[in-house]
Amino acid sequence: MAAATHHLTHLQRQPLENTAALYSGPEYLNYEKNYRNVTGHQFYLSSEEQLGDVFYDGALYRNVPLLYDIRLDQLVLKFPGSPFKLRLVEEKVNYFTVKGHRFVRYAGQNTTGDLPTGYYDVLFEGKTRVLAKRLKKWNEQITGGGVQVELQESNRFYLEKDGKFYPLTSKGSLLGAVPEKKKDLRHYISAQKLSFAKDQQEQSFIKVARQYDSLP
Repeated sequence: MAAATHHLTHLQRQPLENTAALYSGPEYLNYEKNYRNVTGHQFYLSSEEQLGDVFYDGALYRNVPLLYDIRLDQLVLKFPGSPFKLRLVEEKVNYFTVKGHRFVRYAGQNTTGDLPTGYYDVLFEGKTRVLAKRLKKWNEQITGGGVQVELQESNRFYLEKDGKFYPLTSKGSLLGAVPEKKKDLRHYISAQKLSFAKDQQEQSFIKVARQYDSLP
């Protein structure tokens, strides 16, 4: 957080025209603060700003303090010298990076197949891509003390292959997306003892995609 605060101060010293386009989005309202009893938060990785890069409206901005609301799929940054937060205009975002993760915006005009518009974490990129949609579910429960809110993180995975997108939910769905190499990949999965349990499937999807790309 100290690093992000230092960078905000640095941004304030820069000529306004250098960053004016970046700070032109609508205000972001932290809806979580409307509730007293909240478990978790709506952001990716941390509720504190994370320094990252963003390619926005045709320009690359480096080391910008970002928040990514994965419940609403909104990219947020704090206005320099102010408690106000702004939401970047989604249509102007090409990609952004936080904590070593690169999120690319897919929209209807650049996708074929069943892939909802939004930001996707690029887990692997070669001849194929493995994508993750980071999500948080908002669960409300009325108790004697009022409304209790819990935010639960979840992920959806996709394989991008030959311009099409295949939802990945299991070993079977992955092998079904690559029928021409199913036998080779089934052998690889068995030899590597890969698990597709919920807590391990992300890494297994990446490893199998990498192996697929290496096959002749």
